[in-house]
Amino acid sequence: MTGGKSNNPLQVENPLLNLTLGIILSIVTIWILIIGKTIIIPFMVALFLTFILDPVVTFLTRYKVPLGLSVFLTLVIFFIILYLLGMLIYANVQLFVKQFPQYQDRIFDTLKSFNHQLEIWIGRPIKSSHVWKQINWVEALQRFSIAKGVLSSVGTFVTFLLKMLIVVVFIAYLLTGKRNLEKKIKMAFPAERAERIVNIIDNVTTQVQKYLGAKTVVSLITGVVSLIIFYFFGLDFAIFWAFLIFLFNFIPSIGSVIASILPVSFSLLQYGSLSRAFWILLLLTILQLAMGNIVEPRLMGRSLNLSPLIVILSLIFWGYIWGVVGMILAVPILGTITIILENFESLRFISVFFRGKA
Repeated sequence: MTGGKSNNPLQVENPLLNLTLGIILSIVTIWILIIGKTIIIPFMVALFLTFILDPVVTFLTRYKVPLGLSVFLTLVIFFIILYLLGMLIYANVQLFVKQFPQYQDRIFDTLKSFNHQLEIWIGRPIKSSHVWKQINWVEALQRFSIAKGVLSSVGTFVTFLLKMLIVVVFIAYLLTGKRNLEKKIKMAFPAERAERIVNIIDNVTTQVQKYLGAKTVVSLITGVVSLIIFYFFGLDFAIFWAFLIFLFNFIPSIGSVIASILPVSFSLLQYGSLSRAFWILLLLTILQLAMGNIVEPRLMGRSLNLSPLIVILSLIFWGYIWGVVGMILAVPILGTITIILENFESLRFISVFFRGKA
């Protein structure tokens, strides 16, 4: 009886203590993710780029190329591609900033025309309307410089290169260290536990690598075909819009929609008519549907098989913490967490809710 009484308080307090510690740990983790994003984001980008570049290193080492040289050649090729692509995109952004004032004037003209049409439909001047007299929309737009906003968000090309240099350094350490990780795990843990940890890492690597590889191929094809469509219709800054489609295609569901709406909206300003904008929208919609429903499922198979609801919540969470980069990394992070959870018996029930159709 005495022993039972002494055990009861522990049985009550342990769950409460675990819950409290879990809440505190979650708050501290989120706080660290926010304040440390300057370092954490480049590391996370490097981590998932490592998944994409690792097969290249594996291919080179398979043909007796030394590991150090394999990593060096892979990074050189990657940096050259990144540098050329960065120069091309940044030149398009600079051109966009330089030429945007003329498009901004068209926005004002379109808004004034819309106001005039609205006055005709309402049957009285908009200024007398209680809703519209609160804000002078034309003046508000004139004070807001979209061009300056785009330029400030992109920053200088040197800044871009410095950030990518940090990412490349992280990639170099990750690609090199990955080959020694299995040996270190076997030295650090008992044989059975070490084998289990190695299996978890292999599962995470295989599935995330499959997802990122397929998603990169699909996004690249979508971006290139979009570029051809934009050039065919003579859309200004075609490379810039195609790059946005490539990048936003990594964001599930909403990414491709947002990336398609932006160039279509811009085409309305450039052409001043609905016909070309309609055809661009139609072709982009057909392209996105074909890639999303035919090509992507065949490349990925079941892939990460994540719940759509959990994916949306993940997008909101990581987007809130890290912005667009967080939304792009949301699914790989979620997939990695899910794979890790399902490899631990006590946490497997959580991964069941993260998964999509059984």
